[in-house]
Formats: sequence, C-alpha cells, structure tokens
Amino acid sequence: MKLSASRLAQWFVQGDHYSIRLDESRLVFESKHITETVPFSIWDGQCRISRGLWWGRLTVIVSPADRPAQTLTVYGLPWRELQAFAEQLTGEYQVWLAGQQKRFMLVEHELFALRDILADHQGYLRDADLKAWREKADAVFEAHTLHPQVFSVANPALYQAVYGWIQNGDAKRMARNQRWQDNERERWSAWFDEAESSPLNASQRDAVLMDDNHNLLLAGAGSGKTSVLMARTRYLVMGEQTTPERILMLAFGKKASEEMKTRLQAHQLTKVNVSTFHSFATTIIKEATGQAPVMADLATDEESKMSWMTLWLAKNLANPTVEKRWQKHLAQWKVSGLSADRPLVEQAHEPKLHKWLWRQLDLLQQQTLSQTAIKQRIQALQPNTTEREDDTTLTELDSPNTNMVAKALSELSLVWPLVRDYRQHLTQNKTLDFNGLIIEATKILSKKNATLASHYDHVMVDEYQDISPSRLALLEAVCGGKRDRSPSLFAVGDDWQAIYRFAGSDVSLTTDFLARFPKGEIRYLDTTYRFNSMLGDVANRFIQVNPTQLSKPLNSHRLQKKKAVTLLPTERIAAALDKLASSQGEKSASVLIIGRNNANKPADLGQWYSSYPSLDIRYVTAHASKGLEADYTFIVDVNENVFPARSYAEGLEGALLHMEEGVEHAEERRLFYVALTRAKHQCWVCCEPEMASVFVKELWQGDYPVSCSITKKQLMAN
Repeated sequence: MKLSASRLAQWFVQGDHYSIRLDESRLVFESKHITETVPFSIWDGQCRISRGLWWGRLTVIVSPADRPAQTLTVYGLPWRELQAFAEQLTGEYQVWLAGQQKRFMLVEHELFALRDILADHQGYLRDADLKAWREKADAVFEAHTLHPQVFSVANPALYQAVYGWIQNGDAKRMARNQRWQDNERERWSAWFDEAESSPLNASQRDAVLMDDNHNLLLAGAGSGKTSVLMARTRYLVMGEQTTPERILMLAFGKKASEEMKTRLQAHQLTKVNVSTFHSFATTIIKEATGQAPVMADLATDEESKMSWMTLWLAKNLANPTVEKRWQKHLAQWKVSGLSADRPLVEQAHEPKLHKWLWRQLDLLQQQTLSQTAIKQRIQALQPNTTEREDDTTLTELDSPNTNMVAKALSELSLVWPLVRDYRQHLTQNKTLDFNGLIIEATKILSKKNATLASHYDHVMVDEYQDISPSRLALLEAVCGGKRDRSPSLFAVGDDWQAIYRFAGSDVSLTTDFLARFPKGEIRYLDTTYRFNSMLGDVANRFIQVNPTQLSKPLNSHRLQKKKAVTLLPTERIAAALDKLASSQGEKSASVLIIGRNNANKPADLGQWYSSYPSLDIRYVTAHASKGLEADYTFIVDVNENVFPARSYAEGLEGALLHMEEGVEHAEERRLFYVALTRAKHQCWVCCEPEMASVFVKELWQGDYPVSCSITKKQLMAN
C-alpha cells in the first residue's frame, strides 16, 4: 500500500518526502535523496493530514528511543486519495496494536514483578542493585519483543513506574537514597545521640548510613573514625540489615584489630569477624584447603633468614660468572655491606648486605609481575630525548631518572636469581611468606568467590590509605564475583596521613578511588576534636599544598585566636619545657617529643624526664606517632636533609616505589602533617636556625599563622 506525489508535485517538493508506503508493520518514507523506515513501535498511530492549494500533506510523529520525538511530513499527495489512505494506515496500526496488547497481557505480571522489586526494596539501593534490576528488565523486554509505545498505551501507570527507572535510573536512585537517608537519620536520631560517649555529629551520622557498593570515608586526624566504625556496625545489626557474623572488619595491624574487638565486645558483638589482612588470608586458605598454611621459617625466624642468605651468597658468589656481574655493578654503584676490594664470597655473611637483599626481595615479592614486566615498568621511567631551546639535545644522560633506571636494571639482574631461588624454596617446602599469604588467598577467592566470600554482607577496612595493590586485589576478590548481592566495601582512611609508601602502600589507590570505582561514594568527617582551630589552620593548609591530595574541610571543634604553632631554635627547647611546666602548676600534661627517626632522639631527654615531673614526656618517631595524641608536642631536628629526609630510595627500590606526585617531598609532607596533628593545644617546630629545613622556611615565609622565635637573620643565613 503506497501513496506518492505526482511528478509535477515531486518537482515542487524538491528535497522533502514525496512518498509513503506501508511495509508490514513499518512506514517507509521516500525523498529524492533518502529512504526512512519507521516501525510501528515508535509511531504514535495517528495521521495528521491537511490540504494545500492543490495537494495534501500527511504528518506523523515518531519517538525513537535514542532521540527526542520528531515529525515526518510527506508533501504533494493527491487529496482525494489521502484521507482514505490515512484511515487505512491507522487501521493497520490498530490491528498491530491489538496484537501487541494481547502479547502485553501475557507479560504484564512480569512487569508488575519488576516494579515491585524496586518498590519493595528495603534500605539503600546500591548501584549494583539497580544494574541487576536493569538486566532483568532488559531480559523481559527482549524475550517478549515488548515495545515501549505499546506499554505506555496498555498501562500508563505501570509504564511510568518501570520505564522511569530504565530511562533515568541513576537520578531516581540518588533521589530515593537521599529520602531513605533522611528518614533513617530522623528515625535513629535519639540513638545517634547516645551510641558513643559523645553524640555523633552530622557528618558522622551520614557516614554511618553510607551503603553503596564502594564507599570511601575520608576521616581526618581526630575526627572520630573509630566511633563511626563502631556505630555503623551496631546500626547494621540493630537495624536488622545483617547479622554480626556477616560483617568483616579488616585492620592492618594486630593492635588495631584487638582494639576493635575489645570495643565490639563491650556491645556484645563478639561474632563480628575482626581480623588483620594476614589472619583473614590464613582463614580463607584453611577453609579452601582444609588445613592452615605453613609459614616459612625465612619469613618468621631471623636466624633461619641469616643462615639461608649466607649459604645462598656463598654458593652464588663463588660462581665466576655471577661474581663478574656483581663486580661490574660495584664498579659503578655501591651495595650496602659489600666491598669490591675484597673477594666477594668472603663477604657472604655481612649483615648489611643481608638487610639490603631482603629489602629488594620483599619489594619484588609484593609484585605479581614477571621479570620481563618489571623490566618494562622500570624502563618506562626513562625520559625521552628532547630538544633544548638552543637547538642542542637534552639526552637521557642529563636526567636524574636515568641513573636510577640504569642502576635499577642492574640491581634487578643481581637480585632476580635470589627471587627465583627463594620462591623455589617456598614451593619445595610447601610454605608461604606474608606476601604469599595475601596472593594465595586472592587466587582462591577469585575462583571460589561465590562460596568462600558469600559469608559477608559488609566489609569494613580501617586505615585504607595504607592499602597496597595486593591487599586491594584481595578486597576486590571478597567484594566481587557473581552473587545476588555482593558485600558493600566501607573503606575508612585519610590520604593526608598516607605515610607507608616504603612498606608498599600506594596513596593513589585512595586518591583515585572514583577512577577505580566510578559509581562509588566518597564522604568525609568534617570536624576534628583533637586540635584547636589555629593549629588546624596551619596543618590543613600545609598538607593541601600538594594538589594530588583530596580536598576536604576539617574544622576544629575548639576555636581560638592565639597562635598554636611556634618555630623554635633547638637550644630553647628546655626553656619552653620549663615555661610549660610552670604554667601547668599542679596539673599534669602529656608531651610528645617527635623526631624523624630514632637517631633524632634528643640527648637531654633523660634530663627532661627528671626535671619536669609534672610533664609526662615521651619520645616517638614521626611514623610511630600516627594514632597518638598529647596535650603538647615538640617536633625536633626539623633540619635540612633530616625532616624532610633526603631520599635514599635509588636503583631498584626507587624504581619500584616511584610515584609521580604534585610536589617535592610529598610523602615527607604527609609525615610532617601527621606530626603536626598530634597536639591538642600547642606544637613547637624545632630546628637549628642556620640549618632550618624547607618545611620550617615554608611555615615562616608562607601565609601560615605561626609564631617564630627564630630571627629573620638566622633563617635568611641558610
């Protein structure tokens, strides 16, 4: 069935449609240049006709799924035939629609079921929940070739209920979850007031209610992250969203794990699974194999490590080919504990050499790459040759990275035979080291996820900023896989306090959280209860100099106008302590003396202990200060090449730990931030004025609210 314009009419029509025909359940429009086909499923079933001076025209409205509604018009049609033709088209459409509606009746119950899945959903609607629903909806529509146009006519209300989620699911999910969170916040308001020793603040309550598939809570120093972890665990159980045994809480250290257990026991939540990563990996391996993994002596016993390494060196360095390779390396670079002036085999027992080799071995064991892949990764650090402005060539030899790359490749060739023999030793003895525990458990979970990881609804991780690639792979194996509903990952950490790069942690796994989990959610705790606003103003500005750190507000609960950070010459520490002790009167106060490492412990520390009994003085390294707090702190030896420390990570270690960040000394800046934020009331930053480090100069020269007891002349002299 077809209706066309006459030749004369076609000439007048030019490029517009001049013909329309019915092809089964489709309309076909023709013009001089193109032919367009419109299935009945996107046509509204109406023909709009109008009469011109000589001819008629016909217009239809179509609604493609991927584009806005549009009109198609055919011009120059014979008017006497047009009205009857239009009636025939709409009649054919009605016949088609009746058949579709019969088909719709057969599938309507499935559409009601789809509607009810979302309507009856309890709790937070996760991204994976919506994705699974969409997959079910797609399967229904594909199995029954159900057209939206038919659906909208047959049952408009059901159409709106289902198709609204198909077309605008993300926006509707966000709005629905916001309503749910608002209701929960109100419903649990009284409980939030009493859940911890102090009422939870607004950001803490919002954090408790986070429940998407991948959640990151940024918890700054002193912001109450442990309170949130405890409150969230109790909320999930009391709200009957899960049971204690279906919650997994992971910590990096045994001490942190035990502290969480103790706090949960106080609330009768002894069945919550609280574990370190290594302990959890052990449990997975035991559950999968029926027996606990055997730890290698080389991983746990220092005497065994020393004996095995000595024998390995003696055997390998006695080989002329191997010795030649080592001598070639020593001609260009140093190796700790090894001298080219003595026969190498005689130095096989050197403790410093052992320590250096174990360090390289540990870093390589953290990798899951082959030797070739590691080589390629190192070579990728090599800069390209570029042209200078004066037309001379800037060669690779001019770059500071070049020496690191060359040294790294040489060290890799020296150490890889050790890696190979070490792994062979573990395999032959059927033992694992600590890195192997994580990797083996990840492999098992990746294969048997549906059974071994199905025990958990919620996985919580403390100190997430310390995560390493291998531990993240373990988490993804726990929270991934094909299940009705995968566990929710709730990661709590602070990228501003990521200070364990030397141990394999990777801060980019926190800062790039949304790049890895695009549908994830990030929130932050916005109030610190530890330090006052003046100390916070210094610390927060200082850490955010690095543009790669995640930006967040961290407001101090205690406001004050008096400056709380003082730049102090080292020689005046005793005088400051004397004044502090006098100001305390009969009250006691805690004081942390914080140094970059143990070598920075002040020589007068013992004398200070006895001279100021009202002050509880304690020395810790900057790394050990993480998690501690005191009334007052002194950061000592903030001198050039001390704090920030000069980087000695060259060669293989430097290449494996290499990370591009926005500023120089990025890791040391985070470490200094940790040291700054241990004090409740006052922090003194102490240095030798003529040797003041770049951090002291930045605090002095920058727009920081600090007091300075060092003269401008002294600081300028350096």
